[in-house]
Amino acid sequence: MPIFVAILSVALCYLSSLATLWKKWVLWDQDLAHALPTLAVMFTLLLYRSYQQTDIHIAKTPWYWLQLIAIGSCSLLWYLFESLSISLPAYALIIILIALTISASLSFQVLRAVLPYLGLLIFTIPIWGELNRSLVELSSFMVGEAVKLSRMTALIDGSNIFLPSGTIFIADGCSGLRYLTVALLIGYILALVNNYRVPQALTAILLAILLGLFANWLRIYLLVLIGYVTEMQSSLMRDHETFGWVVFAIILIPSIYFAPIAKQQSVTIAIPRPSLLPLLPLLIGPLLLYFSPEPKTGTQPLSLQHLAHYQIPATSIMGARLSTNFPGTNEQQLLNIDGTPLQVDLFTHSTSSKKEEIVPYLGRLINSSQWNNEQQLNLTTAGGQSFDARVFRRVGGQMRILIARQYIVGRYQTANYLYAKLIQIFAKAAGDNYFGLLVVQVNCADDCSEEIVRIQPALDKIAALQ
Repeated sequence: MPIFVAILSVALCYLSSLATLWKKWVLWDQDLAHALPTLAVMFTLLLYRSYQQTDIHIAKTPWYWLQLIAIGSCSLLWYLFESLSISLPAYALIIILIALTISASLSFQVLRAVLPYLGLLIFTIPIWGELNRSLVELSSFMVGEAVKLSRMTALIDGSNIFLPSGTIFIADGCSGLRYLTVALLIGYILALVNNYRVPQALTAILLAILLGLFANWLRIYLLVLIGYVTEMQSSLMRDHETFGWVVFAIILIPSIYFAPIAKQQSVTIAIPRPSLLPLLPLLIGPLLLYFSPEPKTGTQPLSLQHLAHYQIPATSIMGARLSTNFPGTNEQQLLNIDGTPLQVDLFTHSTSSKKEEIVPYLGRLINSSQWNNEQQLNLTTAGGQSFDARVFRRVGGQMRILIARQYIVGRYQTANYLYAKLIQIFAKAAGDNYFGLLVVQVNCADDCSEEIVRIQPALDKIAALQ
């Protein structure tokens, strides 16, 4: 079938990206556990559409040549992102290339008929994990409000719920991301299967989102209630994965059963003679990637040696323990700069392969079960250095710390992680394949307002790394 051939052609051309994506699919984590079943559903729905092969040739109109230019441009962009190992835009471009290839090789009418089914591919790329932290905060707020209304004896501090017999921490795994994505996917599939019109489809998807969120909030609230009643002795306090899916099923299955059916007459999709010309621009990016040279391995110049004369012995605990899965090395120093005691950590990383990312993935630096983020601000020092600064308070206490961080990508420095990802393009063009994460921590006497002012001259001296 020509549509399947077009999808397979793009998949084979961009196999380097899909091989990386396959490794994420088979992990069965909360972000992409549904990816493989989603692909199976998409191909099944495409297979059951009615097709009719025709002898019509695609007209070489200006619109046709414009589509070929768009395919070549997207292929070049894919090469750029793939060579920098910036995965998410590369995955999104593959979906766009599938759509463009179907349109250019078969016709825009064919693309318009199958585009709703291709929309399922959005559920197979790791965009949903970006919602995790926001969902944790939302879940913490909603469950906290429900606990207050229940008049339980409980202290709510950020993502922590302190009960008389123990503490329940709403961790990243409790964000409800898996329930939200699965509910949204089911709502989307229902809209496809029942041939909903756009208003009906949007309503079904909105209800699916609300039900997915509510299922997670109810799950966490019930766990708090069970922990409160059983004094944390219930087995659900240790293993509540199955319990969560039972709650989710109880909420979602009746919604699926009572979903309205709006069947419409199936339309036959007319398939013209395929054009093979789109394969040429489709191959631009993969060929450039194949023949691109490996990056030169060299020493990275980042170091804290210029701060050696400020170094002091470790006499007390400074800041918080950093919990990062950084792939490189860490250099740490305790310093006293202009009367301000502080701790500096420099995490460094250099690439050794064209498939390796200059800016690696950075997990949560601070353990949110121990520290609450109270304030976030951007600091720009007198010397022009920018830092992302945050004030954290110890959970269940009043101790506060100030943490400032900066990302170094080659010869460029920024306070924004997203900008650091984009700067990779310029760093690689300049031949700089090294990255640094600079973290400065200070213990605060009160609300950190004085420390925010006092730390800025020290940041200028610390950031003079190269």
